[in-house]
Amino acid sequence: MRYLYFLQQFFERLPAPAFIKDNKGRFLWINKELENALELTEDKIIGKREVEILDFEEIAEIDRKVMRSRRNHSHEIVVNGRHYSVQRMPIRLGDGNYGVAGVMFDITQKVLEQTLYKLQNFVEEKIMEALSEADGDIVTFVTSFSRKFHAQYPHIAVVLLKDNEYLIGEKDEKLIAKVKEIDEVKSFVYEKKNYQVVPIDRFKFVVHVPEQYLTMAKALAGFLGSHVLAALKILDNQKMYKDIIAKFDSIIKIIQLWNEKESLEEYLKRMLDELVKIIPETQKASVWLLENDIYKCVAVYNYDEDVKNLIIKSSEDNYGPNIGENNVVELLEAYKLNRESQYKDIWERAGVTSPTFIPLVGSVKVGDKKLVIISLDNFEGERFSESSKKVLQIFVELLSLYISSKKV
Repeated sequence: MRYLYFLQQFFERLPAPAFIKDNKGRFLWINKELENALELTEDKIIGKREVEILDFEEIAEIDRKVMRSRRNHSHEIVVNGRHYSVQRMPIRLGDGNYGVAGVMFDITQKVLEQTLYKLQNFVEEKIMEALSEADGDIVTFVTSFSRKFHAQYPHIAVVLLKDNEYLIGEKDEKLIAKVKEIDEVKSFVYEKKNYQVVPIDRFKFVVHVPEQYLTMAKALAGFLGSHVLAALKILDNQKMYKDIIAKFDSIIKIIQLWNEKESLEEYLKRMLDELVKIIPETQKASVWLLENDIYKCVAVYNYDEDVKNLIIKSSEDNYGPNIGENNVVELLEAYKLNRESQYKDIWERAGVTSPTFIPLVGSVKVGDKKLVIISLDNFEGERFSESSKKVLQIFVELLSLYISSKKV
């Protein structure tokens, strides 16, 4: 028994969990490191079979194999969130039977580094795939990437929010309500599970983080955030490029229309059709033509007959004095002018007396006469972008050239 005593002394001093089990798989002896790893005291371990404590059915078969073959065996196991490489070896007991001795080496850091590296490569690969499928659309990209992540790691990926509203994933209302209150990379516990929120632009990725991955969750969140943001910038550039092409196409179309034999009114109607396509803030629109000191509405978009059939004297023009010649202005207080107009009833029905009404107005002049006013209208208080203002300015200048060339 002396060799067993020395063996115990050796194991006691090991800076790693160690144990000796009998031929039935029951713990005969353990060191303090194993108590710490299992988070149990010695009296809760000695005499128990390992499978009773760790709920790892394969252990019994591994032990039998070690005792039958008299050969060492190594395998990996996760205990309380830590990864261990377990080295099992046959050991002859005092009664002549063989038992099993084992040492558990903590390899958590190595496993996490490998897992993080694997996840990072996966994220990069799926971001590139989602980008190629998105065709410039941000929501398509984010949902595509999320689905790919969930397909590979269903036990990790949970839910995706856009503008704090559910988009895809696990629809747990209580979980979503909790996530809506978080606006930074943050971990939290919900129903005894660990979750992490990763806000990126207008989106929130919410993932369940298994206990063994908690230490790398923040690093993965930073990596995910930076790469998705980079992808969103690429998509923004793609979208900007498509928008520019669409705008140029419309401008070219307007120029080509010059050569067609049609009235000025017909030309203005077709011009408005192109404008509303490429200025995204536009919800309604109208074009007014000056004839003999009377403004006549010659083209509308989304307005009813009240506006379409309206005729206004030039002296009653509220917008013109605020714009200037061949100019474009966003009128933030146009609703006040409409409230003071003698056509107030019509304007109220049209919705242009609301404080959320914002028109982007272009005035085209030739000589001393204002000939055309174009009003692109938003009813939700949304300001027009600088890009939209520049596009309308180009149309105004083109229209001025067209009217001059036609000598209208």
